[in-house]
Amino acid sequence: MSVFQRSPDVVCRQVGAESVLVPIRHNVGNLDFVYTLSAVASRVWSLLDGTHDIDGIADVICEEFDVDRETASTDIRTLVSDLGEAALVSQVS
Repeated sequence: MSVFQRSPDVVCRQVGAESVLVPIRHNVGNLDFVYTLSAVASRVWSLLDGTHDIDGIADVICEEFDVDRETASTDIRTLVSDLGEAALVSQVS
């Protein structure tokens, strides 16, 4: 089971239908690395709370957006991988 949680060192702000992620290091926002998330990616971000596994997140996304299960799962795994590489999320053991 792949469960992930958001880093506590990231500030997320809603801007219209998108979310903006700003990593915070030593109480300072690092504006060299600002990430913009689409509405779907923003919803995935909100579900990366350390309790939902990837399959559960895909279920929610399929219910709330017009996307098939295979596409949702693939896109979520890619997004979580990218967020992990940027140290914005980590896997819960």
